Amino acid sequence: MKLYTFLLILIFISCKENEVKSDNKISDIEIKEKEHDFSGSMKFKYENITSVEVYSFLNKTTVEMFKGYRKDINFNSDVQISNDFIKENIKLNDRQKLELFNLITKDSCKSEQSPSECYNPRHAIFFKDKVNKTLGSIEMCLDCDDFNHSESLGNAKYYCYDDMRMFLYNVGIRYFINDDHSGKMTEDEFSEIERIYRTLPKLKK
Repeated sequence: MKLYTFLLILIFISCKENEVKSDNKISDIEIKEKEHDFSGSMKFKYENITSVEVYSFLNKTTVEMFKGYRKDINFNSDVQISNDFIKENIKLNDRQKLELFNLITKDSCKSEQSPSECYNPRHAIFFKDKVNKTLGSIEMCLDCDDFNHSESLGNAKYYCYDDMRMFLYNVGIRYFINDDHSGKMTEDEFSEIERIYRTLPKLKK
């Protein structure tokens, strides 16, 4: 009888230890998830986002070298280029919206990335509300691994650039993203910008 009681006590203690270990494991997972959740630093919530628009366009740095043409056909006042320079425009579905939001708020590669000094943006993302007002934006230079974010995104800017490049490819963006998901300079890009510039309405002096 004493042996039976002793065995029961050992089983009870063992179960308690396993329960504590299990609780600690769950706690560690929760802490890890919260460690890289930057959504609280943003000035808008996921629920405020009605639509997300993704654009690719000719090298904005080169485009800005050309002056004197009308910019009254802008797709966004922050980017300041004519629609004529836009290559692609994709509106994300609900699943893609959530995937993107999770990418910028819950991922983190801060210590693993080192952007280069160049900045030739060719891609941009705009988060819009129900009245089509821009809540936040991301402008990207994929060949330099450098990004420009609106202040409204807070700290939601430490995501992995390779993950963002892959995301853009998966939603259908192809300009300046090869099948291996790496950016590559096109030799005729400057000529294309120059050709389009010649066709644009010029400002009167």
